[in-house]
Amino acid sequence: VNDIALGNLKVDVRGNETLSKFFVNSTLDNENVQSFKAAGDFTVNDGTTDMNIELRFLDFNLGLLDKILGGEAISNIQGLVSGAAVVSGKANDPEINGRLFVDEAAITVPYLNVEYKIDDRSIVDLTTNQFIIRNTGITDTKYSTKGNLIGRIRHNKFSDWGLDINISSARLLALDTQDSEDAAYYGTAFINGNATISGPTSGLFIKVNATSEEGTAVKIPISNTEAVGTNGYIHFLSPREKYNMEHGIVESLRNYQGLELEFDFDITPQAEVEVILDRNSGHGIKAKGFGSLLFKINTLGKFNMWGDFQAYEGTYNFKYGGIIDKKFNVKKNSSLIWEGDPMRAILNLEAVYTTTANPAVLLENPSVNKKVPVEVIIAVKGSLTSPEPDFDINFPTVTSVLKSEIQYKLDDRDTRQTQALYLLSSGGFLSSEGVSQSDFAGNLFERASGIFSDIFQDEDGKFNVGLDYVSADKRPGTEADGRFGFTVSTQINERIAINGKVGVPVGGINESAIVGDVEVQYRVNEDGSMNLRVFNRENDINYIGQGVGYTQGIGITYEVDFDTFKELVNKIFKNAQLSRETESQYLIPDSNISPEYIHFMENKKKKKSEKPKPNREAIPEEF
Repeated sequence: VNDIALGNLKVDVRGNETLSKFFVNSTLDNENVQSFKAAGDFTVNDGTTDMNIELRFLDFNLGLLDKILGGEAISNIQGLVSGAAVVSGKANDPEINGRLFVDEAAITVPYLNVEYKIDDRSIVDLTTNQFIIRNTGITDTKYSTKGNLIGRIRHNKFSDWGLDINISSARLLALDTQDSEDAAYYGTAFINGNATISGPTSGLFIKVNATSEEGTAVKIPISNTEAVGTNGYIHFLSPREKYNMEHGIVESLRNYQGLELEFDFDITPQAEVEVILDRNSGHGIKAKGFGSLLFKINTLGKFNMWGDFQAYEGTYNFKYGGIIDKKFNVKKNSSLIWEGDPMRAILNLEAVYTTTANPAVLLENPSVNKKVPVEVIIAVKGSLTSPEPDFDINFPTVTSVLKSEIQYKLDDRDTRQTQALYLLSSGGFLSSEGVSQSDFAGNLFERASGIFSDIFQDEDGKFNVGLDYVSADKRPGTEADGRFGFTVSTQINERIAINGKVGVPVGGINESAIVGDVEVQYRVNEDGSMNLRVFNRENDINYIGQGVGYTQGIGITYEVDFDTFKELVNKIFKNAQLSRETESQYLIPDSNISPEYIHFMENKKKKKSEKPKPNREAIPEEF
């Protein structure tokens, strides 16, 4: 039946002498197992047929339902069913009652690319027009996450099939898709919430309302041929496009094959969201944070997206001209906002790339001749399809006087952008004398260092070893040492972590000293808001003529998040809650306070005759 091999069917029907009553005894044998048996009778009287037949199943193949119920929403239905049912009443409107037990059952949701295995001995009750699935457990076959399934399969005399299924879980795989040309989003999603599959099998509606769980990594590709192509600047709207714009309808060329999906997803810091700005280069943003996203997709090509995402931490893969390939650290509270059209999302991003460079080439009379920490900050704002990037360069460790002098040289936006791009591509600033031959060696070595770091790190990231290389500067008047060494990052336990680097100067004016930094961090409390640090650090600034110096220190940091001053005080002083003092209704008149002493009265109303009189001898000892 429907290309499913069910076995050999034997039908035995015998009638009485008047052919008004017939007796049925039918069996279905499949590999020496009697998987189905129908036994009973039916009576023909005045053009109507009354039935009373008992059906029995034993390991009956559920694959038969795959052709009936399967499609874009559900496919690959499999399993074995056992149990009994009774069919009685009129043949044109029979009554069905029974109970079935399902084993080795599984279903697949193609659009989400997830297969769920249903617990053995799950109960399905049969009624006249429904298969009622009792509350049963399900397990995804890839990651073994679990959930609960309950629902109904409706039909009208075994035609016009429809589903009404509810799935709930504290952690269940709900998405496991790969990138494709027309993918609205893809990735892996584990949810805490519920999902429903409802409607006729010809037009099912999947609705998901859930919160992300650990392991979630959702990718949203923004660029496509329409976004990055060379379309003309002038486009005349068709009547349909005008109607859609007036009514807020956003259309896409994507085809979602007979299915409507509504995905309401609350994002927690356990999940990772990646917005891919360019599939070919990998240019994009990957972050963890908070947010809420609503996707609406249907077979007519609609793809709408609402919500916002605020980054807590993440990286911005900045790729430019085939030369620059850097990972920026996304600043906290960077955000993305969608208001319908995913291509017109509003981006408000700030990301920082930290390196070292010698600022002497920027100064007319440099007093510093050493590579110092430099932060390249990129601010990207506006629409995702046409963002407006702006660069800034910060020197966090130099003195305010020196910083002011450098910033004056970088005040012009074009100059600042040129220096930022040159710094990212070469590892140094662009001198007025031109490009140095050694500038780009550091950039190539950085890529090799990244490969080395990937090799020498464990799976959980608690022990990492990397190469550290800073190229030497040999420009006359700004000579500075290069450096080659190792970086080590290890977590001893849940509270203690050690970070450090050690190296030797190379290719410069001094190749004898061993230099490096080391820091030990101890997490004082469980939430990590208080940390103790002990460090030995190479001095950030070396003036011309000075050798390498070091600074040792110990420090403690305490971080508190608050919205109001009252909340800050209450968090720091947990036993002393700050609140507004209300005026007492039992105020002591000024006339009752003697200028010679102060006497504290009880907070009680007293009759006028009981009004206390000043008495120097009545001053209490505690006063």
